[in-house]
Amino acid sequence: MKWHRPFLSCLLASAISGTALAQPADLPVAPATTTEFPDGVSVAELPDGPVYTDSRGHTLYGMDMRTLLRWGPDPSQYCTDQCLETWQPLLAPDGAEPNIMFPEGYGSRANQQHKEKMQAQGYFGEPQKAPDWTVIDGPQGPQWVYKGWHMVFTRRDEKPGSAGFDGAQEFTWNSLKYVPPVPQVDAPPMVTTKFAGGAYAFSDQEGRILFTGVCGDDCSAWEPLAGGFASRGIGSWQVNRIGDRAQWTYRGKPVFVAGNADEPAIPAGATILRPEG
Repeated sequence: MKWHRPFLSCLLASAISGTALAQPADLPVAPATTTEFPDGVSVAELPDGPVYTDSRGHTLYGMDMRTLLRWGPDPSQYCTDQCLETWQPLLAPDGAEPNIMFPEGYGSRANQQHKEKMQAQGYFGEPQKAPDWTVIDGPQGPQWVYKGWHMVFTRRDEKPGSAGFDGAQEFTWNSLKYVPPVPQVDAPPMVTTKFAGGAYAFSDQEGRILFTGVCGDDCSAWEPLAGGFASRGIGSWQVNRIGDRAQWTYRGKPVFVAGNADEPAIPAGATILRPEG
C-alpha cells in the first residue's frame, strides 16, 4: 500500500485514569481494521501466530508508549542513543508528515481536564476508531505507529522468523501480532465471533466456542445452543424444533456450546464452527 499525501488525521486514543494502568500483557491485541499495510510491511506466520514483518522478513515490535510514562512526559522520544543501537525504528516514507502526537497528560490526575481540552482541539477520539497505521515524530524523524500506542521497530540482532524479544523490558517491547479484521456475519443475536486457534470461530455472548458434530457414548459435554420455539432463522442459521427442545443449526448442522470460555476446548469428534467453514 502506498501513501501519496501527507497525513491529516489526529491521534485516536482514549485516556485511562491515573490510578492503575494495565500492562499491555493484560490488554488483548485489537483486531486489524484493514488488510492494507504500509509499503514493505507484510504478515508472516510464526510458531506462536502471525506477526507483522518488514521487507526483510524481520518481526516488527511495538514500543508501547504506555509503559514509559515514568520516563518522561513524551515517551515517543524515549528510544535514543543506546536504545537505537539495539532497536531500529521503522521510519515512514520521505515526505510523510506526522499525524498523531503523544497525548500530554495521559495517566495524570489532571487527566479528565486534559482530555476535555484535547477533545476540544480535535486530538481525541474513541480508541476502536483509531487507524491501524499512523505516523509520529520520533527521535529519528517521522516513524510508523501501530494502533496509536506502539512505535514500530525491528530488533537489529534478530534473524527473520524470530520473535524472541516479545515482552522485553517489562512489556515495553511487544511483537506486533496480526489479528485479522472481525468478519461481518449474519447470525442470531446470541451469536458472535471470537479469534481462536488462529482464525475466527463462532461463539456465544459469553465467549464460549460453538461447535458441531455427532457425540459418541458420552454426550455430557455436548450442550445444545438452545433456541426459542418462536425464533426465526437468519441466513444459514435455523432452529430445529424436532423433539421437546429447540436447537439452533448452522448450514443444517446442530450447534453446541463449549463449556469453557477461556480455552477453545471441544469434545472428541466435534468441529469448531467458523464463519467461512
